Amino acid sequence: MGTDNGASQAAGAGTADQLASRISRRNLLDELNMMLTSPYYFLNIMLTSLYVVFREYYRHKPIQQGMLFFGEVRDYESWERYVGFLCGCYGAFRFIKARSRMAGLTSLLDFAQLFVGIMAMVCSPILLAYLVLAYALIYLLIPQPMYPLADVMEPLTPEHLAEDVRKPGTDVTWVVYYYAPWHPACRHMAPELADLARRYGGTDKLKFAMLDVGEYSKAATRLGIELSPVSQQLPTMALYEKGEEVARLPAKKAGGAGFRAGGFKAKDAIRALELDMRFTRAMQKSVEKKGQ
Repeated sequence: MGTDNGASQAAGAGTADQLASRISRRNLLDELNMMLTSPYYFLNIMLTSLYVVFREYYRHKPIQQGMLFFGEVRDYESWERYVGFLCGCYGAFRFIKARSRMAGLTSLLDFAQLFVGIMAMVCSPILLAYLVLAYALIYLLIPQPMYPLADVMEPLTPEHLAEDVRKPGTDVTWVVYYYAPWHPACRHMAPELADLARRYGGTDKLKFAMLDVGEYSKAATRLGIELSPVSQQLPTMALYEKGEEVARLPAKKAGGAGFRAGGFKAKDAIRALELDMRFTRAMQKSVEKKGQ
């Protein structure tokens, strides 16, 4: 008995140590590096940075659009201060309130583009038209990147979902990430979900997987996930134990009639799915299995 208790305590201590060692958080430079190495974001950043070029050309010229906050303003630098202040404040607010750092950085880029667009409109409608055309070509010709989740999550098909994840009585706990690569929130949340998979996955009793419901739309219908560019049910995380779904984010409404509006962070998933407890349990089971 004493030996069993000692083994259990050792397993618990080992679990805590392994949990601590698995916490490898990305920093802001990782997201910046991903954006700079992606053709989509790199071209958008370079196009936005052309502002310094046309600024030097137009800042000494008279401004045609004179109305600003019900006042007559015809100098470039006044427009620049006012528009820069507003876009900077809104961009900083969106960055702070973003669900993930990737979403925050994307918001900053969006407001930088808005600032450049407004200043281009003030200077010359033709310049604005060129910028809009260039941004549109980048959007249409170059796909927006998504963090490579396949490195840390097991890709699923609807058949694998039924045979492995939803297998009755299975002793493996599954965390499944339902996403669509064209949905903005799914792209923004992907790095955070990869962190969760690295931190809590990797054992034979607790596994992370992903299913592209954008490709398998019938599976999305069966799961009750709405597919649209503005869907509040994307992304969705679901927890399965013994083949049954026991938790989901966004959560189901009371009575099971539909789902609440989306919008969750990684810390919400940790709390709602009780990942700390389930990781500890999975590690203990693995230790016990190896000891047999």
